[in-house]
Amino acid sequence: MTFMKVLALDTSTSRMSVALMRSGETICEINLMVKTGHAGMILPVIDEVLSKDGTKRDELGLIAVGTGPGSFTGIRIGLATAKGLAKAIHCPIIGISTLDTIARAALPSPIPVIPILDAKKGEVFCALYERDGSRLTDFLNLRPSEIVTLVDEDTLFIGNGCGLYRDVLKNELAQRYHEGPAHLWLPHASILGLLACEMPQRSVPKDVLPIYVRASDATLLLEKKGSRR
Repeated sequence: MTFMKVLALDTSTSRMSVALMRSGETICEINLMVKTGHAGMILPVIDEVLSKDGTKRDELGLIAVGTGPGSFTGIRIGLATAKGLAKAIHCPIIGISTLDTIARAALPSPIPVIPILDAKKGEVFCALYERDGSRLTDFLNLRPSEIVTLVDEDTLFIGNGCGLYRDVLKNELAQRYHEGPAHLWLPHASILGLLACEMPQRSVPKDVLPIYVRASDATLLLEKKGSRR
């Protein structure tokens, strides 16, 4: 698909990433580490990115948003913001997985790629990608030690899960574990926007839905209370 101007945003991790693109090229990208939540910052950052090129909101041809997996709250904020803006300016919207975005940033790769994101509770969100970027597995929620079942050759690991579980992964995988540089560990909105532009029109879902992979703590708590009745 070809769009003159694309706004891309991802709030599914501890970093907020917002980019403005024109015909597949990045005009401006802002990446900020967020400690207290994305809600109060996302709209000002969007306006700042648009102002760099003098772009008005109603001049956007597409909005691309990260759909997770990642922070439940962050995903909801990103989707709500993107959907609200798209509705207000009558603009199409496309959702892109956060793991797909992270994996794409590591390409081209001579070996398979596994992005791993901290999922809390001693677990990670991950997926296995071929050298050309094609995804070989579903989006998974695993303990780091369980990733060994996905890896049978030298594999590139990227994502903030590397910093947390490097020792476990090295112990389980030995020389098959290769770690990518830290600047690839979190999603870049410019890569997300590029993936959205490359998506064939016929494959675009009618609705943009979050990818949670596992239930939220609130849902699990409700289910636990219900089972006690």
